Amino acid sequence: MRNMPTKKLLAIIIPLAFLVALITPAIAAETTANITVNVTVLAVAEITVVPNYLNWTLYPGVAGIQQWVEVKNTGSINVSNLYIYASTLDDETVRPYGTGDPSKYSAASVIVVRGDEGNAPQFVGRLEWNWTSDISNKDFSAITNLKAWGFYKNTSFEYVWAVGAGSDGFCNSTEAQFAIEDDPDMGTVATRTPTTSGVVRNGGDANFGYFSVSGRAAFGGENVCVAVAADCTKIYVYKYDKRSVPGKNFGACSNSAYLTTRTLAPGDMYTIPYLNAFIPKGIPAGILKLGTLTVVALY
Repeated sequence: MRNMPTKKLLAIIIPLAFLVALITPAIAAETTANITVNVTVLAVAEITVVPNYLNWTLYPGVAGIQQWVEVKNTGSINVSNLYIYASTLDDETVRPYGTGDPSKYSAASVIVVRGDEGNAPQFVGRLEWNWTSDISNKDFSAITNLKAWGFYKNTSFEYVWAVGAGSDGFCNSTEAQFAIEDDPDMGTVATRTPTTSGVVRNGGDANFGYFSVSGRAAFGGENVCVAVAADCTKIYVYKYDKRSVPGKNFGACSNSAYLTTRTLAPGDMYTIPYLNAFIPKGIPAGILKLGTLTVVALY
């Protein structure tokens, strides 16, 4: 190459340059056009609860391990005022005491919850049936027209309750009464004297009489609600059930509360502060009847 004549070198370089020019793409010019996008989101009210299956395995008289449940606004509009109710009344339609059959007891009846209001967790929907035989050392003098009595149970203790009917013989009438003992049952008169202190009747419908119960030790001093069946055979204890439908007007109780009154915008989430299983003593071993908890949001 050092001795190659200039004319020969140019003869080689020029064809090579031409070849490179042929295989090197030219930079293309660009032109643009816009597409206008218009999307309208329709109004849908929807909440999603996760997880949607909960399981506990534990001994009687024991509280389970707290589980976390989140309520998500998966709709497209704001929701607020969340409440919760249990399937207990639909699951447990026959008095299960004495059967020895765990499937006669609703799993929903042993679930407790706490919302933004209150300190102590309360049963979502605890059903207690009347005691069909006499009990000793009782004092039911606080009740005018005694119809039934029984025991309200939590994980550790039992408290004697009693109900009285109105002049028509039913416990959903105006004169109906509910009374509860403050001391855990020890089989003595002092612990079997239920009173009506802090108990106010808030109304009734075809199926229940509704009572607000405030500041009573049996419920941890919290404000709760007790619905007494019209035939006086059972009581339903709750706090966060605000249903207002014929025959299930649980929101009539002045102590009924929302889990939260927060407004959840679309995509927002609320974590229920406390949810657990409290197993009272005296429930037979085995799998309880599958229950359901339903969360409701207003919009």
